[in-house]
Amino acid sequence: MIFLKILMFLFIATGFGTVLAAKAIVKRFKFNEKTECNFEHEMTDEELEKYKFERAVLNVKMLGMLIALPGLILVLFIYR
Repeated sequence: MIFLKILMFLFIATGFGTVLAAKAIVKRFKFNEKTECNFEHEMTDEELEKYKFERAVLNVKMLGMLIALPGLILVLFIYR
């Protein structure tokens, strides 16, 4: 049972850490440059850069929540 509690904490801490550091992660690894936009011709360059950055941040935050999900499920399982 202690193993599951440690595993739960690791998943939750890693997931929420990823969510909190999403902007720094996007800036560090330049995910906004790799993000694609299907309607580039409808935006100015400034709007396009902002859109790509925000979309990359959202993708990183979603990934962080997916990482934290098994930990949250373990919370329900352990403390039931």
